[in-house]
Amino acid sequence: MLQIEGELGVEQVCEALRTSPATVRREFAALSGSGRVEKTWGGIRLIGGSAVTAPAFAARLVAQAAEKKAIAKAASELLRDGDVVMIDGGTTTLQLAEFIAQKPIRVITNSMVIAQAVDQHKGRQRGAEVHLTGGILQPESGVVAGPQAEAFLRRYHAAWAFLGAAGIDEQSATNYNEAVLESERLMIAQSARIALLADHSKLGRQAMCTLCPLSQITQLITDATPATAPFLGKLRQGGLTVREVSTGLAGPGEAGAAA
Repeated sequence: MLQIEGELGVEQVCEALRTSPATVRREFAALSGSGRVEKTWGGIRLIGGSAVTAPAFAARLVAQAAEKKAIAKAASELLRDGDVVMIDGGTTTLQLAEFIAQKPIRVITNSMVIAQAVDQHKGRQRGAEVHLTGGILQPESGVVAGPQAEAFLRRYHAAWAFLGAAGIDEQSATNYNEAVLESERLMIAQSARIALLADHSKLGRQAMCTLCPLSQITQLITDATPATAPFLGKLRQGGLTVREVSTGLAGPGEAGAAA
């Protein structure tokens, strides 16, 4: 949120993340103590200004923010030291940055926003090495795509690919941005395992373009809600491994059983 807004207040963060003022103030104090931000009257702001992020992306980032953070934390726990991970641009995958920045891994991403976020969370410390694809900048996303990005991705292999989706039905994962699909499919092809990161609002929905069949997904990580339990049950019956996490910011809940 700070990378988008440049400056934040306590009430603003409490409302967006559904957490207490005491928790937010502790986070503000920790960020200020790290030297990455400076205090304002009732809040904090980035030192040196805010990152450039499109308004549409910013709006999607705030939606289901707590769920996306819990999903990202659970996904980060799949990684081991030395892993190479490909990360597709998106508001859920962006939440990975704070959890992977200090890990001794290599990150390959098509997202300028994710690359910058990992770098900011890492600071001067040793941690994730970031490889950013080239390509054509896509409007309002911070994602680059096209032949340059695709040629770059073909050069590498990864232990994991972390992908988001606009919709997940009983057969496939779907997305809206057709220009990025080939890069996303290459991440799948070049990775040993695939984790799909999607909050409950994406379940049972279908977007315009098919990304991949669910048979290509190693694990779906989503947040637990009673409303989506029947749908997730069908996915498990179809053979998909599903991990459900709680929306508490302290960490993920019980993993869902695989079919």
